[in-house]
Amino acid sequence: MSALIPSLNWLRVFEAAARHQSFARAGKELNMSAAAVSQQVLALETHLGRPLFERAANQINLTTEGSDFLPTVQVSLGAIESKAASLFARQRVERVTLLASQLMAMSWLPRVLADFERENPLIRVELLMEGTQRKADPDLAIRFGEEPHLVRHPSWLMGMSHVVMGRKEDLARMGDLEDLLSFRLFDVAAHVMGWTALMNHNFGPMRGRNLRLETVDTTPLALIMVSQGLGLAIGHIPVCGPLAASLGLEICSLVPKTPGPGNYYLEQPANRPQRTAVLQLERALQAAAQTSLRGL
Repeated sequence: MSALIPSLNWLRVFEAAARHQSFARAGKELNMSAAAVSQQVLALETHLGRPLFERAANQINLTTEGSDFLPTVQVSLGAIESKAASLFARQRVERVTLLASQLMAMSWLPRVLADFERENPLIRVELLMEGTQRKADPDLAIRFGEEPHLVRHPSWLMGMSHVVMGRKEDLARMGDLEDLLSFRLFDVAAHVMGWTALMNHNFGPMRGRNLRLETVDTTPLALIMVSQGLGLAIGHIPVCGPLAASLGLEICSLVPKTPGPGNYYLEQPANRPQRTAVLQLERALQAAAQTSLRGL
């Protein structure tokens, strides 16, 4: 007996007949006659040299060999169908590359993109973070700028407000500003609105006050440090809201929400035609941003 099975269709027919325990019902599923199903099963049995079914009047039952063979056939057929779908359905999916800052990519964007892909199953968004080693010319970028005119930019996405974030248990024992200043304060080096500027804006000059400042590279790193009980950090809402919530952080009510400076806006390359999928993503991002801003 040859080790190879000449026809994959024999296996499909066998699996359907075994699942339905009927040549007629298997034939209906496969758009074949019951006689054709019986013939293909018989051909497989002849090739294998063993009966797979016990036949009786209007009834078939798997033999011991047939019962042992069925799970392997089902797993193998399923694996073939799954692999074919993953390889060849991919050709119908349109891909859009989106570039964003680390904070955007780690906090606000994942849920927005998940909702977008659920509503647009034939579009996949490849998210790149600024500073990534992957070299790609994005179809769309979320840029950040501090210029006031960006709020009137045609692709303006959102502004932001600065808040103080900490663990719930730490915030619960803060009664006044002095309690707040007793904590280590994580400052992000690149931010214009750091702790000194935020405190000066809301409480007047901090001259003579000892701010326990510690500089870190990024807002996500600052928030992670805070989540471990190491101090407090400045968060930018709505952008950092999802990340802060996932880390169990809350907004400190002692410091008012302080608008700006800074705005996010969308930018498409000027040297390529606009694709419908990119425009759909742009509209979805703007709608999600408006929803986030209404929730503040």
